[in-house]
Amino acid sequence: MDSLIRENNVSERWYPNSVNLYKSSIKIPNNSSEGKRMNSNFAYSMQYIEYIEKQIDELKLSNVLLAMLYKTYIITGMSVIELLFTYLLKDRGLWNQTEWEDYAEIKANPKEIDGDTVKVETKLYKKVPLHDMRMDLDSMIKKIEKKRILTINHDVFPALKKLRELRNRVHIQLGEGAYDHDYNSIGFDEIQMMRRILYTILTTPEICNNAETFEFINTNYTKRLK
Repeated sequence: MDSLIRENNVSERWYPNSVNLYKSSIKIPNNSSEGKRMNSNFAYSMQYIEYIEKQIDELKLSNVLLAMLYKTYIITGMSVIELLFTYLLKDRGLWNQTEWEDYAEIKANPKEIDGDTVKVETKLYKKVPLHDMRMDLDSMIKKIEKKRILTINHDVFPALKKLRELRNRVHIQLGEGAYDHDYNSIGFDEIQMMRRILYTILTTPEICNNAETFEFINTNYTKRLK
């Protein structure tokens, strides 16, 4: 970390694994615009995860700042997993598709029925060429699990669903009650869960070309086991 301090003027500063190494370490083809975009964003995010690991390792932070660093790691890690799941589902022809799109909406005037005010709304759709639907991360996790696309233990999926909920804390206005905040929700157990799940998914044979590239995640996980 000292090599990154500007005033130290270090000639050989710390640098994460190269973008090209990360791109070559996964099985997303680089022969289309979508594949090139996915590979690039994957590599950038993995470099950032390396940097977060270095911050956790070498900086003496307050408990609040450490919790927020864990949160950033989880948000970035789950973004990587979402990208990989998007690739897997599309590659196997399992992405949700539809041939209908919204066309119009008809709203009736409110009526009183048995003392309650009700109204009817009718949505019209028109038929169009088959196209991809939007899939959220929860839908992806369920389909990956149901179709058994990855050779991973079943206990990975409950952890993925928990991490997805933590990733949603990017919306900092959400929560239940005064004490449902980031500091009370994200700690050592959660960052360890993220490390374990991210490493497991990155090194599955359906995704990985070079597991050694991702070993730094496993190293940081195992050295902190109680």
